[in-house]
Amino acid sequence: MKTALLSKTLLAAAALALAACTTPAPPRPAMQPLSVAGNFGFSERDIDADTIEVTYRGADVQVSAREPRADSRVTAEKEKVHDLALLRAAQVAQARGIKAIRIVSEKTDSDIDVQSYPRCRPAPFWGPPGFWGYPGYGYGYGYRNYYGWQGDYICSDNRSAKGKAIAVLTVDLVAQPTSTDQVLPVDETVGRLQKLYATSTYQ
Repeated sequence: MKTALLSKTLLAAAALALAACTTPAPPRPAMQPLSVAGNFGFSERDIDADTIEVTYRGADVQVSAREPRADSRVTAEKEKVHDLALLRAAQVAQARGIKAIRIVSEKTDSDIDVQSYPRCRPAPFWGPPGFWGYPGYGYGYGYRNYYGWQGDYICSDNRSAKGKAIAVLTVDLVAQPTSTDQVLPVDETVGRLQKLYATSTYQ
């Protein structure tokens, strides 16, 4: 009885561990520090008393392997990381009691990673004399010997791609903006971008 109970307990623990490994992590809010999220988020540094540099790194997103840089998701990610970097710059200014900010320089780029792997199947009508048909499909690298002639395979190239975007903004903190300054009002910028990206998440 004790052995059966122990076996059931071990099986239940193994099932829970397997479920934990296969369940994807829940999405996390996009607007958080890189030091907290790890694979995405913002960071900033002071260049001088009136200028800051803000960086926002996006997480990996799946994109088309055929033409990844032409994928609309890459364009959307570049716009998103730019806006989130700008939001962070405005938040820093707001926390310091600054009324306006001016973008001195900005750079937004993307990094694309394309991976290729073969998808193989045995060639039709293969095997020893008298055998006809398709014994099955094999996936992965190299060859798999079923029960016909080894290496008699047809392979196609499967590709997958993912991309991430990064934005770097250098921003002046304008304590007393004039009517001729080309600036962004801090409170308005924070309100607009917080509303726009209130539900934005990454895995």
